[in-house]
Amino acid sequence: MAKKQPSARGAEFLLGIMEIYLSDPLVKARNFWRTITEGLTFDGLHEKYPRGSEGFAYIDTVMVFWETIGSLMRYGLLNEDLAFDTFLDAPPWKKVERFIVSRREKENNPLEGENLEYAYRRSILWKNKKSEARQKGS
Repeated sequence: MAKKQPSARGAEFLLGIMEIYLSDPLVKARNFWRTITEGLTFDGLHEKYPRGSEGFAYIDTVMVFWETIGSLMRYGLLNEDLAFDTFLDAPPWKKVERFIVSRREKENNPLEGENLEYAYRRSILWKNKKSEARQKGS
């Protein structure tokens, strides 16, 4: 299957996503996100940032954003080259991997966070491909 090339419409769509990404609520949530300790479990995260707290709202905001991005990519609605070339910080999977995995087990929901994980794994493939191309001089 041929890879879908970025389009002007896709670029406009990405610019709309960038407005959201750079909006005040998401900027605040991303700044808070950077303060979270990596590797918290589901119970650990909820102990430190209980439902209803500002911290929980910030975490939820970032997770929903990346879950949405992953879903759009998965269904071919967001071009990966455009997205990853723009979002160089990539999906924050490693920070929440332990949380998501423990939540999947605790709530018996194997689909929890799957789109965020998908976006992260695709970003790794994209970075590797770009790195190889750079090394080959293309």
